[in-house]
This record gives sequence, structure tokens and C-alpha cells, in this order.
Amino acid sequence: MISEEKKDIVEKWFHEYFTKGNLDILDELTTADFVYHARNGDSSRDQMKAFMKWYRSVFHDDQWVLEDLIEQGNKLVVRYTGWMTYKGGWFNIPAEDQRVKETGMMIFTIENGKAKELWCENSDAAILYELGALAKGTHQTF
Repeated sequence: MISEEKKDIVEKWFHEYFTKGNLDILDELTTADFVYHARNGDSSRDQMKAFMKWYRSVFHDDQWVLEDLIEQGNKLVVRYTGWMTYKGGWFNIPAEDQRVKETGMMIFTIENGKAKELWCENSDAAILYELGALAKGTHQTF
């Protein structure tokens, strides 16, 4: 059984932070020393707010489905699928209101009812293929 407290944090992460771009929700959901771990390095809560400002300018009309939730100790793993409309502003990829799909997994570490750490692996490369920035079957760009 998944803890309602942890599930609430994850649902707000996707529906308030991602879908609505609500930056203030991060203060409610994360600890002051929150760290977001990704393949390109770590980010603080303030850096995640800056990321969301950029993200909201590039992608619109988000829809997220939380496919799986797995809880172990103070961690909650989420496998998700999302669809969004690309409006331009990512590298030099032209915008044609393309609808793209992202899949990924996040691991939230919860401490005292807030997310202290988050690890994320997602399908950014697949989105680049969908937008035509990467030729299918090759590693060449444009």
C-alpha cells in the first residue's frame, strides 16, 4: 500500500508543478536543501523553479499519467508518461505545435513529509526524434 503522504507529494509535483507551472508549490513539497539529481548534474529548488519557467515557455497543454508507484522505506518510485505540445525554444528546433510524448522514472526521497531528493531518468532523446532534431536510425542531428 502506498503512503497517502508520499502519493500526494508526487501528484502535486506532476499536476501543480509540471502541468500548471506553479513555482510556489516547490516550497510546500520540498525541503530547503532539496537536491534534484539528473544526468547533467544536480539542481537546487531555486534552479528547478528557473527550469520550470523555461519549460512552460517551450511546452504547453501537458497531460501526465502516473503509471506505477512503488514505495520502499522513505522512497517512492514513479513511472510516468506525459504528452505535451512543443511551442519552440529548445535548441533551434522549429515549432509546428507538435504533440510529443515523454516517459520516465523518478525516485523521490521523502523526509518529514517533504521531498529531500529526487532522481530522474527520462526520454528527452525520444522527444528530439519526435521533433525531427535527430534523424531516426542515426546519431546525427538535424
